[in-house]
Amino acid sequence: MLIEFKDSNEEKFRVEDSVYLKLRIKNVPELTIKVFEFNTETYYKKNLKPFDTSINLHGMVPSFLRVEKAMFKNVPKNKIIDTEFTFDELKGKIGLFIVEMQGNGKMSRAVVKKGSLTMIHRSTASGHQAFIIDQDRKICKGARTGIWINKKFYACNPEKNGAIFIPYGKTTQNHSIIMINDDFA
Repeated sequence: MLIEFKDSNEEKFRVEDSVYLKLRIKNVPELTIKVFEFNTETYYKKNLKPFDTSINLHGMVPSFLRVEKAMFKNVPKNKIIDTEFTFDELKGKIGLFIVEMQGNGKMSRAVVKKGSLTMIHRSTASGHQAFIIDQDRKICKGARTGIWINKKFYACNPEKNGAIFIPYGKTTQNHSIIMINDDFA
């Protein structure tokens, strides 16, 4: 039994695109495909570190589930086939997803990230002025746009073109920063 993702290069998916994954399969009579969607804000606030691909999914309910049987019905057990799966369910969505494929006792996992946030900032006389930029290189100005620093949320000001003001603090410690725009962090 063999399940492996054919392309190991990191693929960048645009938000408006469907996601596709290429798989190399051998001796898999039935393939179960699960797609898990993560609440990135909750994950980053809890862990304060980049996403870890070895996350335990036990007990989590997948957002999407499909079982492929018919496509492997007439494939000999010793033949390796390359198959492409398309996930139209992720078209137009922003977020972090794990696609898990299980068959004949083996499992393979892919992490799909759609969308991105970047922060630019400059020092001012009384603090930092920051802007959050999305994957389309536009300034984010939503009602839930801002930055978490040391358990304090600094919201953007839509009237000032989405500027986020962070006053100078009395501490010189480094802190993790979590950028948020709507439901994506």
